[in-house]
Amino acid sequence: MRKSGAAGAGIILTGSLVAALFYRGRLGEAYNPLNHFVSELGEVGISAAAWAFNGGLLIGGVLLMVFLVALGRRIGGWLGALFGAVGLACGVCGTAVGAVPMNDLLPHIFWARSFFNLGLGTMLFFSVIALLGRPGLPRRLAIPGFVATAAFGAFLAIPQPTASAEGDILAAVTAMLNAPRPAVWTPAIFEWLAVLSVLGWALSVALALERRL
Repeated sequence: MRKSGAAGAGIILTGSLVAALFYRGRLGEAYNPLNHFVSELGEVGISAAAWAFNGGLLIGGVLLMVFLVALGRRIGGWLGALFGAVGLACGVCGTAVGAVPMNDLLPHIFWARSFFNLGLGTMLFFSVIALLGRPGLPRRLAIPGFVATAAFGAFLAIPQPTASAEGDILAAVTAMLNAPRPAVWTPAIFEWLAVLSVLGWALSVALALERRL
């Protein structure tokens, strides 16, 4: 369990870092997590090392799926089975974000939104299970779970781009990405907080449970 959880989170973080170091945006700007979305690291044709980000999501996502299913078995009973199923669905959507990068924007948006919605449910579900108490599952692990839940909730609470009278959702998102950006952009920051919080959750849970074996 520790190896799949820690390795999955580490691979995704490493791929993101490599892609960020080589990134040059539409205006030749360097990558800045304060005003660039996570998925922009994987945009083929814009991000020079998109392969690192997308590959990291594909490999790391599969490892995190293994971790989530194993965690469900560790929880046990019908609660564990249900958690494993929800976590697996979340992992599939997160992995699909790497398989379908921003170049194919509409399906990419579908998978990304599905990941964040399922991520909120997965983190909240785990936090409640940990708080109620299960054998071999320390209650303190509810803390990183609730932190991740809050981060996902904050990001999802931000109004999403919608179709305008002159165009569709594709045109609205494209216009948003091509427009001048503020130095600090709340949607980008909150998206990064959600992603980092769930990766931190996976690391903390994997390490904590490994020590109890």
